[in-house]
Amino acid sequence: MPEYDIKQVQSIEKFLKYWTQAMIDTHWFKEHILFHYTRNEMIEEITKEFAELDNLYLVATSKDAKEIFGVLRVKIKENIGTLGRWEPAVPVKFRNTEVDAALIQKAFSWLRANNVLKVKCLLRYPSDKPETGNWHIILYEKCGFKQKGPEGVMLLADLFKTEMFPSKVKNLHLVNRDEVSLEEFVDFTMKAYASTAEDRAIHGFDPNVSRREKNIKVLQAIKRGNFGFSPPECWKVALLEKEVVGFVIGFVPKEKYRPAHGVVASIGVFPEFRRKGIAYALINEIHSCFKKYGCRYSYVGTPKTNHPALRFYQKIGYRPVFELRSFEKTLTTLDNFPKQ
Repeated sequence: MPEYDIKQVQSIEKFLKYWTQAMIDTHWFKEHILFHYTRNEMIEEITKEFAELDNLYLVATSKDAKEIFGVLRVKIKENIGTLGRWEPAVPVKFRNTEVDAALIQKAFSWLRANNVLKVKCLLRYPSDKPETGNWHIILYEKCGFKQKGPEGVMLLADLFKTEMFPSKVKNLHLVNRDEVSLEEFVDFTMKAYASTAEDRAIHGFDPNVSRREKNIKVLQAIKRGNFGFSPPECWKVALLEKEVVGFVIGFVPKEKYRPAHGVVASIGVFPEFRRKGIAYALINEIHSCFKKYGCRYSYVGTPKTNHPALRFYQKIGYRPVFELRSFEKTLTTLDNFPKQ
């Protein structure tokens, strides 16, 4: 088995050279996939983050430094380490050398020494090519990571091809955010996402919609424009006569590497008013808002276990494009890797 050395890299030029060689067999690195990561996007992100002193950049090379076995980045924020996307990155020809687990173990040692004891990673792979994520999933589980929450699904709709389903609900009308407070939107979220046992089974893992203090922070960030442009008309509340029955919130990111699109941040109909066509009125409204601001696509995510939402989105023209799996590990002094 070839021998290798694992070292920290202090030069952005060197790391990008190694990273490019290590990513060579990654599916999104070889070909452009709409709304997936892109090579230039990732290079720009790495370059921007390299100056942050707390982050870790590891490279595994042959003893003579002529062969690149793999790389691993760990970004540190609020005392949590997050592995770089699709990392460790290891060329296929070196995936039987155990360098993958060795890179992670080296990172764990460094994190422990710096009192960072929680590590996370997120894997996003095409829905039609789930096998592209298998190698990393097996590696993460072997290294002690546990899946956090259910798998997620990201869906995409071409707004110029999406079918409109006019609502037939009588006495239904929609109002903008400027008529409703953020605290009221929190109340609406709790009622739509966490008021029944069925809803809690789907969304209870996600504090952003199941816990008030987290939800208000998310809504404040959307309102401030942290994720993109979110004018009042992208915050709609559905009223049946004078009673609130649902809501939708969206924003329009300004992204350099993706086509113009809107994101449905949340959409909810209160349990007692579901299956009446209210969701169609809300989604039609947010689509109109996105198109008003020049969007070609609409993007939305939901847990894979949320079967009613998946049926709804696909009925109106969305298609699953990515699946997400989130992993976490809490480090201890007793962590050991299983024998190969």
